[in-house]
Amino acid sequence: MSPEALALGLLGAVRGVPLAIVYALLLSEQPRRLLLTYIGAGLAVTLGVGVAVVTWLHASSRSSEATAGRLVLDLVLGVVAIVWAGLRLAGREPRRRRTRAAGSTVLPAALDRRLRAPTVPLVAAAGVATNLPGLYYLAALVAILQTHPSALGGSAQVLVYALLRFALPLAALVLVVLRPDRTDEVVRGVHAWGRRHARLLVALLVGGVGLYLAVKGATGLLG
Repeated sequence: MSPEALALGLLGAVRGVPLAIVYALLLSEQPRRLLLTYIGAGLAVTLGVGVAVVTWLHASSRSSEATAGRLVLDLVLGVVAIVWAGLRLAGREPRRRRTRAAGSTVLPAALDRRLRAPTVPLVAAAGVATNLPGLYYLAALVAILQTHPSALGGSAQVLVYALLRFALPLAALVLVVLRPDRTDEVVRGVHAWGRRHARLLVALLVGGVGLYLAVKGATGLLG
C-alpha cells in the first residue's frame, strides 16, 4: 500500500464541508438513514472513479513519461499544501469564509438551510457533490499508480484509501447504531473540541503531507 495514499486518505478525512454535513445529519431526526445515504453516495463516487482509473492506467504506469508527470504533480501539490498550511497558521482566512464569520458553519448558505430539514435525495446529492475528484484525491490515485499495482491490487488500495477518507462518517454511523442515547452528547462535545483546535490540527496535517509530497517530487526530479 502506498504510504502517500494513506496520508492523503487521512487528510481527506478532515475536510471541512463533509464534516459539517455529517454533524448536521447527526442532529437530524433520522441520522442513521441519512448517514447511510451520504456515505453510500460518497463511497460510490470515490470507489467508482478510483477503480476505473487504476484499472485503466495501471498498465501504462511504468513509463518514464508517466513517472515524471507524477513527480511534477507531487511537487506542485506539495508546494500548494505548504503555502496553504502557512497561511492557515498565520490566521489568513479565505475571503469567502470571512464573509461567514458570524455563522457557525463552513457550508454554503443554501445547503446549510436545507440541511436543517434534510431529505434522502438531498443528502445523496451532497454525498456525490462533496466527493467528486479533487486535487488530493487525484494525488492519491497517482500515488497508488506509482506502486505499479495490478488491476486487483490497485483496486484494493483504492478501497483502503476510501475507508480512510470516510473514517469519521463511518465512526459517526457506528455511534448512532450502537449508542444512540449518547449520540447528541458525544457529537456536540467532539464538535466543540474540533472548533477550538481545528486550525492547528488541519494546518499541521496538510503541511506535513505537503512537505512529504514536495520533497518526494523534488528529489525524484533532481535525481
